[in-house]
Amino acid sequence: MSKTKEVLLFIIKGIFVLALALMPGVYAVVRMDPYMFLGTQPKPYIYIPNERFQIPGMARHEEYDTVILGTSMIENFSERYASHKLDANVIRLPINASYVTEQKYVLDIAQKYHDIKTVLWAVDYRTVDIRHGDIYSKNNVVFPKYMYDENPINDWRYIINHNNFYFALKQYRMRKTGINPFNYFITDREVLNTWNWKTFSRQLIINDYKDLYEGRKSVYDKINNLPTELVKETIDKDLIGTIRKYPNTRFVLFFAPKSILWFKLLDQMGILEKKLEVLTYVVDEAGKLPNVEIYNFQNQFQFTENLDIYLDITHYNNTANQFMIDAIAEKKLLTNSESIRKDNEELINRVRSEEINNLVSEILK
Repeated sequence: MSKTKEVLLFIIKGIFVLALALMPGVYAVVRMDPYMFLGTQPKPYIYIPNERFQIPGMARHEEYDTVILGTSMIENFSERYASHKLDANVIRLPINASYVTEQKYVLDIAQKYHDIKTVLWAVDYRTVDIRHGDIYSKNNVVFPKYMYDENPINDWRYIINHNNFYFALKQYRMRKTGINPFNYFITDREVLNTWNWKTFSRQLIINDYKDLYEGRKSVYDKINNLPTELVKETIDKDLIGTIRKYPNTRFVLFFAPKSILWFKLLDQMGILEKKLEVLTYVVDEAGKLPNVEIYNFQNQFQFTENLDIYLDITHYNNTANQFMIDAIAEKKLLTNSESIRKDNEELINRVRSEEINNLVSEILK
């Protein structure tokens, strides 16, 4: 036998042995489908609270007609409450700390597999404060783009994956014994990725504000502070372009009620007006489209100044989420190019008011 044939035979045998070795793992991943990516996970579904990996499978295989998109700002929405108030079948598809780019990928998957009636989209300065096409990768975050690109050729990365094999075995054990490994898996989608169980208090938000103001934490984990023209280009291509792509879907854009201390910090950094200019541009451009409604909750001072409902400078409990759903259901607090400018002026005046200045002075003593 020639040397070439020997090498070829060795390679073929090696591939055969490798395939045999991988078969049990491949079978387990395909059968249990830990992130619902393949659509083969048996019901009732078991969820892993790892949004960047879990969300694409949910977008494909859950039943719904209305989507809530965004970052951690949407994690505490109740799907049951929203479904009842909006007379819809609602699903939350959040990606913590994501940019509009990742959110757009999620929507594209949802639109491909479902007849989407309405999209509720939490738009924030930090989600569009990027260059067109950027993916969030700070703090060692990994985005599995192969799970979003709808290209079956690279799905082997999901199937031949030791972490997924591990989760498949854990899921199998849970189904057999009822024991939830590490209390990690979630069986009720209503509580998946929520954090209503956390502590919310005035002291927590004060500590977070002081840490950011005094530099112990970096605000640039939350924003990039890019030139406005770059941000507007991202809005045009990634937000407005996506809305135009689906003219038969109703889009409800909304600006969430982050705390007054967040707005104060941005003002102290000299970028509050820049942030508001960007969101005004969203209203100006998206408001031209016939399938868009826009709601502004940033001036709801009964929330933004109630520091007891926050766990840090931006994250509020679900009393604010329910308020937003109620307002959207009743079409209250709709905004347009004229009203958003009035709201911005009111917000800036409030942030710079004597009362808020005194609050901050007391905190920073």
